[in-house]
Amino acid sequence: MKINVAIIGAGPAGSSAAIALSKKGIPNILIDKRRTIGLPVQCAEFVSSNINSYVDLNSMLSAVNQKIKYIYINAGNKTYKLSGNGYILNRDIFDLILSEKAVQLGSKLFAGSRVYKIDRQKNCIEVLDVLEKIVYEIYYDYLIIAAGPNNIFKSYNSHRESYIYAVQIKTELLRKLDSVLCYFRNYIPYGYGWVFPKGNHANVGIGVEKPVSDVNLSACLKKFADELRSEGLIGSEVIEKTAGLVPISGLNDLTADNIAFCGDAGGLTHPVTGAGILNAIISGNLAGDYAADSVKASKNFLNDYKEEVESIFKKPFLTACEKRYRLYPLMNDEYGISEIIKFLWPSFEEYYV
Repeated sequence: MKINVAIIGAGPAGSSAAIALSKKGIPNILIDKRRTIGLPVQCAEFVSSNINSYVDLNSMLSAVNQKIKYIYINAGNKTYKLSGNGYILNRDIFDLILSEKAVQLGSKLFAGSRVYKIDRQKNCIEVLDVLEKIVYEIYYDYLIIAAGPNNIFKSYNSHRESYIYAVQIKTELLRKLDSVLCYFRNYIPYGYGWVFPKGNHANVGIGVEKPVSDVNLSACLKKFADELRSEGLIGSEVIEKTAGLVPISGLNDLTADNIAFCGDAGGLTHPVTGAGILNAIISGNLAGDYAADSVKASKNFLNDYKEEVESIFKKPFLTACEKRYRLYPLMNDEYGISEIIKFLWPSFEEYYV
């Protein structure tokens, strides 16, 4: 099979790339190992209101769980209330709708299909249909990799191995919230805990950097959940549990000849907050646009993709990395956390001083 552009990963980055390509009339294939796009959800599901500049949420209301007005930063002996306009998504529905939009515009979708080999000399990927046990060879002009942070293709774009290891439960929320809550505790080193409301339920999780910290994630999450229960915020029932990786080393190499990396595969998650949904959409849009232009002109413009993404994200990510590794070691007690957090978290004015 021959196609102009193959895309690995049908999350927000991959589907956004497919949409951009199909809008420009470029044949493309969107490949994802999951049989049902969007599941399982490995995300806290909060995104800022800036998403409205890139995605029409009014056309996908079922993908929005609730609106958010504020962010509360609980830093031990101080709590800060900050503006935090955004949304809690239903990520399973959000991802599915994006992939369906790509298909409606002309993309081909191979779900339940695992890419297990790339032959860069032949510009060919080998894809296994997991259900049918059929192997396809797909020849491409350009390849977009949006397969998450720890994919088998990461050796093609050099980067430092530094991740937040996150574990999260979905549980009953005992009082209504219009805010996301972030908790900084010395028992959650080099990371934080969160409560992201979803109506009568909440995503409750912790993220800790490995290998900097060797804390036991399950024990850490239990201690955090016990604290929230003692406050009367959440119930005791655990409805779901999930885990995932968040890259926090800053941008990876974003191109390798005729291959582009976007979303988590490109390191496009904020090194302090871990936010990545909107960055995935932006980078996916750009990767799709530049790949389309490359096909039309028979000239590789992916270096322009790299330069544009770096112009948006490189400087703020470098700043975040510097703050992370300079300030987190100082947050050893409640006083230290409550004072230093203003220079670490980007919602504060002091962060930009």
